[in-house]
Amino acid sequence: MKLKHTIFTLVIALLALTSATFAQEQHRYFTTSDGVKLHYRVSGSGTPLVIFPGYGQDASGFKKNYPELDKQFTVYCLDYRGHGMSDLPEYGFHIERLAMDAAEMIKDACIGKFYLFGHSMGNTVAWCYFSMFGQDQVLKYILGDEAPCLISNPDWTDNENEAFTGSHERRELYTAFKFIGQGENNILKKKMMRRLLLDHLANDWRDIIPTIHVPTMIIMGGKSHFASQPLWDWLHTNIKNSKLEIMQDAGHGFYDSHPEIFNKLTIEFLKK
Repeated sequence: MKLKHTIFTLVIALLALTSATFAQEQHRYFTTSDGVKLHYRVSGSGTPLVIFPGYGQDASGFKKNYPELDKQFTVYCLDYRGHGMSDLPEYGFHIERLAMDAAEMIKDACIGKFYLFGHSMGNTVAWCYFSMFGQDQVLKYILGDEAPCLISNPDWTDNENEAFTGSHERRELYTAFKFIGQGENNILKKKMMRRLLLDHLANDWRDIIPTIHVPTMIIMGGKSHFASQPLWDWLHTNIKNSKLEIMQDAGHGFYDSHPEIFNKLTIEFLKK
């Protein structure tokens, strides 16, 4: 009896050690089809949750979310080319290429079905991914604070402009947003990030968004630059199988400023 108890204790300890080891943060690398070495972070255990970060963001930015999310999911987060721990090439800074990179990461990690969270520009990467690769692998989708358009069409009415961009302002392509990265010391990175931002600004995703058919939760910041009821209503109406959550006291980076609320909303929605 004593021997059985000892063996049982050892097995439990081994299982706990295996679980803890599996949950530890891992840093993986792969080479894309166009020859760029990219990094992605993996942690946790459970159904895969893939994160597509926003412009200028990388896997290190979600450190307040990993501890809770890791308890429920195996969390994967890609560093886009020129971001985080990935290489900085002189080409490929376009949303379509980032979507291809994301697909190649998913293949490299041997991910089957997965949950998806996109923040900011990460949603345009997701929308492009949907248009190129479909949604068959996506179980549920969390759309985090993004609009289908970032610049204005002069033919739009004021109501349309706000609904599509989330802003009362009329934004032109080269003045829509200050070029992020201009303080960078790395001249190549500054050049590539400006190229990516320009591509990001110029896109119009209004035709893709209504094709989203997986269960979707839209999370918007009540103090974000996308804090617009017409925009929120447009997204909610055009994604048929969706629910809308407004974090009234949060801005664009709600996952970082209010991690407890975001983590709770995420876990409840995905595990439901």
